[in-house]
Amino acid sequence: MTLRDAVKILSLAGIENAADEARMLFSELMGLRREALVFENPTADARTEDAVKRRAERVPFAYVLGYSYFYNEKYTVNESCLVPRQETELLVDFAVKNIPEGESFLDLCTGSGCIGISVLKNTAHTRAVLADLSESALSLAAENARQNGVAERAEFVLADVLSAPLLASEKVFAVLSNPPYVRDEVYGSLSPEVMCEPKMALVGGTDGADFYRRLTELYKDGIKEEGFILFEIGFDQGNILRDIAKNNSLDCEIIKDFSGLDRLALLKRKK
Repeated sequence: MTLRDAVKILSLAGIENAADEARMLFSELMGLRREALVFENPTADARTEDAVKRRAERVPFAYVLGYSYFYNEKYTVNESCLVPRQETELLVDFAVKNIPEGESFLDLCTGSGCIGISVLKNTAHTRAVLADLSESALSLAAENARQNGVAERAEFVLADVLSAPLLASEKVFAVLSNPPYVRDEVYGSLSPEVMCEPKMALVGGTDGADFYRRLTELYKDGIKEEGFILFEIGFDQGNILRDIAKNNSLDCEIIKDFSGLDRLALLKRKK
């Protein structure tokens, strides 16, 4: 299989950016300069050929590679976690800029750990508890923390974060979460790549807001007076989050992403 063969295979499989993805696979897996691949047509080794075939089956690109870049870090990923997405970097960026030095925070439904780990890596002397219901995802998050040099500031807890608050007495500055928020009725229409990701990390009930309601109820009293809860949300869930905040006597600010879509819900105590 040559590079041109790979482009054709991916294109026929419906991959939108077939040429770019093929060059990236050859570059990352064979150590070739991506710029040179615009003019060259190398032959794939066995590992790269297998990767092209898996991608043609619509396995997510990050799963095929085995890692993904997110914020300023590199993460090992597999089928036990969601693929880190660029829009989630907005949540991390807000947390990095607004969690003071030395404070602690929670990362609920942590998956690969990309939220909590990137916040730890880019803040000074902070500490975090990263929690997930999936043992395999939590193990992956712990490995990513070691690879990114923040394991000593992170605690990993296998828990159903909807059953009871993780911390009974100690308050944290922030609760961060990118919980499942896809509506039940929408799940079947998702792309083949997304359908490869763990369903339990995607679907959030009839209106997609089951986790927001329960997490807000459980954790609103666990944040410090000047602290906050920060959720990633769907583009059409802003009003739902405003209602949830109101029902819990909290203020809610909806933050838009670079496309102008609702992306984050910032919940804080009323002043």
